[in-house]
Amino acid sequence: MDVMIQEAMFDKLPFHAKTMVVAEEEWGFERQVVSLQARRGQDLYAFAIGLGLSHDDAADVVQEAIARLWRELCSGKELLDLDAWAFRTTYHLAMDHHRLRSHVAALSRIIGRSSRSADDPADAPDHAGLWQAVDALPERQRAVLYLRYRADLPYERIGLVLGITASATRSHATIAVATLRRTLGREEF
Repeated sequence: MDVMIQEAMFDKLPFHAKTMVVAEEEWGFERQVVSLQARRGQDLYAFAIGLGLSHDDAADVVQEAIARLWRELCSGKELLDLDAWAFRTTYHLAMDHHRLRSHVAALSRIIGRSSRSADDPADAPDHAGLWQAVDALPERQRAVLYLRYRADLPYERIGLVLGITASATRSHATIAVATLRRTLGREEF
């Protein structure tokens, strides 16, 4: 139930009424966040894995994305597409994680320590070869394929997630599929 109270009226309400209005808004936010987590939690996790994060790091990134969603909603920011926002935030957090890891690795090499991870990010026992080939694609193409075929997002929403147009998303997907066909030697993909 939405309660529309103008600011002037809100200021005149007694404290307990203000608390009830704020609590009602927060419950609405909680429902939205819980719903997103239930619907897209596993997709966000698979997307983070597909971006090359370890299982633990992927779980941390998804948890941080959901916490940021909560903070954004509570701050009053209007988000038009929560799914796209969550995938985009997960993408940015994963890239931040990679940048930090590469900086730490470079520093480790400078001081004489090796810091290469042995974990294989491919997390699909079925079609493992295909997803390993997807993991070898350039970052943008890989992200498009994961969002399209793992998270089952339409091209328009993928464009929102990655900050590009739907036609650019389709172009990345077409190029990626052609590369996979050449790489895997299959014509029926």
